[in-house]
Order: sequence, then C-alpha cells, then structure tokens
Amino acid sequence: MKTTVIILASLLVVFVPSETEASAPNSGRSVGMAGAYTLAARGVEAALWNPANLAFSEGRGLSVTILSAGISLYNNSLTLDQYNEYNGKFLTAEDKQTILNSVPSEGLNAAMEADLLGLGVSYETFAFTVSGRGTSDLMLPKDPIETLFFGNEINDTTLLSDSEGEAFASVDLGLSYGGLIWMKGEKELLWGISARYIRGLIYQEVTEFRGEVFTLETGINGNGDFAVRSARGGKGYGLDLGLDFKRSRRWSFGLCFANVINRIRWNRETEERGYTVVVDSLLAEDFDTDSLVVDESYTKPISPFSTRIPTVIRVGMAYQGQKTLLTFDVESGCGDGMGVSKKLRVSGGAEYVLSRLLDVRGGVSIGGNQGIALAGGVGLKLGRYSLDVGIALKKGLWPTKSKGISLAISNSFEL
Repeated sequence: MKTTVIILASLLVVFVPSETEASAPNSGRSVGMAGAYTLAARGVEAALWNPANLAFSEGRGLSVTILSAGISLYNNSLTLDQYNEYNGKFLTAEDKQTILNSVPSEGLNAAMEADLLGLGVSYETFAFTVSGRGTSDLMLPKDPIETLFFGNEINDTTLLSDSEGEAFASVDLGLSYGGLIWMKGEKELLWGISARYIRGLIYQEVTEFRGEVFTLETGINGNGDFAVRSARGGKGYGLDLGLDFKRSRRWSFGLCFANVINRIRWNRETEERGYTVVVDSLLAEDFDTDSLVVDESYTKPISPFSTRIPTVIRVGMAYQGQKTLLTFDVESGCGDGMGVSKKLRVSGGAEYVLSRLLDVRGGVSIGGNQGIALAGGVGLKLGRYSLDVGIALKKGLWPTKSKGISLAISNSFEL
C-alpha cells in the first residue's frame, strides 16, 4: 500500500543527509539574501557558487572557512500550525477535507536538504573546499491520501502506483580557479572553473511499486510489493563553469553553469531489496501500527549503476553602492532530480552595512520547487572573524504559517 512508501521515504529522510535546492550550498549569507548570490559570493563561497568571482579584486587574499552548515525542510501541503492542530486528533470529515484540500493535484511532496562545508581555503584566485552534501525527496500521489481519508465504495478496489522516493549523500573535494580574460579601464571580463572529486556515501531509490487498496466496513485493507535500489559507496566527478562581466565599480553581471559535468558511479554494496506490505483495517483518524505489516521479501546484488545531478544555469546581476549591495538572480535546472528543479526561480537580495561590526540582509525568491520564500539574516564582524546567520521561510511569512524553512550559519577568517 502507498502508506508504506510514506514510511519508507520518511526513513530515507531521517537517515540520509541531503543537498540544497539547485545544488548550491546554503551559507548564512546566501540564505539571508534568498539565494540571490551568483555575484555576491566571495572567497571560499565563490568556489561553490560561481568560480569566476574568485577573479574579482575585492575578496582576494587568504580566507579560511571551517564548519559551516545549512539545513532546509520543506513540504508542499501542510503548515506547522496544521500539523500541530491535526496530529493525534480524531479527524472529523471537515478536518479530512481541509487536509486533502491542502495537497496539490500532483501530490504530496516532502524534502529535507542539508549541507556541511567542513573546510574551505581561498588564496588570491584559487580555492580548495571539502564539503558534505546530499538530498532526499518523496512524492506521494494524492489519490491514496483521499482513499485513506474517505475510502471508496464498500468492497471497491483501487490499484495504486507512482510513488517516488530518492536520497543520496556524498563528500566533495573541490579545486577552483578564477582568471581575467579581458580588461579595459573599469571593465573586466572574468572566467572561473571548479573541478570536484565526489565520494558517494549512500544512495537509495524506490524503483518499483505495485499494490491495491480495497475498502471494507472495518477500514482500509490492502497489499503491495515495492523495491528499493541502494548502494553504500561510489566515486564520481563534477565540473562548474562561470563567467562575469564587471561593467564598472558598481555594476556587474554573471553567468554560471553548475554541474556541466556530473556523475557518480555507485559500485559498492549495490543491491535491490524487495518488500511485501499487508494492511488490515487501517483508518486515518485512528492510525494503528498493528494494522501495517512490512516484511523484507528478498535482497539481491545488482550491477553498479550511475547517477547524475542535472546542470543548473544561474544568471545574476549586482549593484554595489557605498554601503548597500543589491543582487538579482534567475535560475533553472536543465532537468528535475537530485535536488534540482527545472522550474524557473527568480530571487532578489540586499545587504546593508549598518556599522563596522554588523551587516543586515534580506531577500525574496519566487518559483522553483518551493514557491515564494522570504529571507533575512545578519553578519557579525569581529576583527578578522566573520559570523553569518540566515533564515528563509518558504510559502509563508511566519514560521508556523509557512510550509518550509531554511537555516544556515557560517564563519570565516580573513588572514
């Protein structure tokens, strides 16, 4: 039954760390500016967002980043207020219909995204990074949710399929360079490249599901079989390219192709696991785990396989004032999958130098997988040390009213 896929995918989300949307890592500054960061990134972060930025004269020198982290939680249906209201409650017909109306026609999508920059060093136009990343994603069609809430006609049978779940984690070692192509007066044309060695840690994907649900007076009954493809290690590589045009001290424009080349070959402990599910008298308003039985029916080795993250194209524009930085980005993936969406995302960000010690930031983004997002953050400067914190609310203007949240904190030393 599809309910089992929810449980399986939830386990993938819990046990597998995940990657940020559109494959660029979260940082305190980038989250606070709503991801409008193609031209704002400097130093170590330039290597991860747009390597051409390494060639900008500002931001050069020796910079070290240690243990910066970001996490993002998202679903496309329920807010935190709704979850708190309905969790553990006896659901009335009105409650069920309210929840069902919150689920879009394409189904319930839930994702957890996270990343860790363990170490980053940039010097002049070069940078070296060690980062951990991954992604987990679940899509459940709307029909089985409606069946669970309202059932079919008594003794009716419904065939179910098309649930999706995918997760992976990896460690990346990256080397980046930014250089000058052409210069005339204040005008500069810059380029950059980032090459990465990828060490895959774990991969899991729901590859097949077949099942049926039939409605009785006592509740929802059903059975099904599904398969999960997995691996516990692999190797791969990635390549990003960037191009910047600095028109003047104030205006600059940028273009980045992330994952121009990207591939992981999973070749360790590759296997397929099959599961059998039996559901007996399951009710949405009185969920009882005794009604759900999941048995592993087989495990078999499979041949090594490869996965890739689709290419992401980012176009940026920035205006640098005396105390204010304004940025604007347009971004789209060349396909869906592995934390990337081909839906267009537009974002704008701002940063204001409030004092010698404090920067304040804000931004908004629209589109992509996560709709509208409102962001804010601060940057604290203590001598050569900088601490940046950012938060973004997705599809809502208040934490309990939103359907997702991103948090990130990062620190760096300018030496």
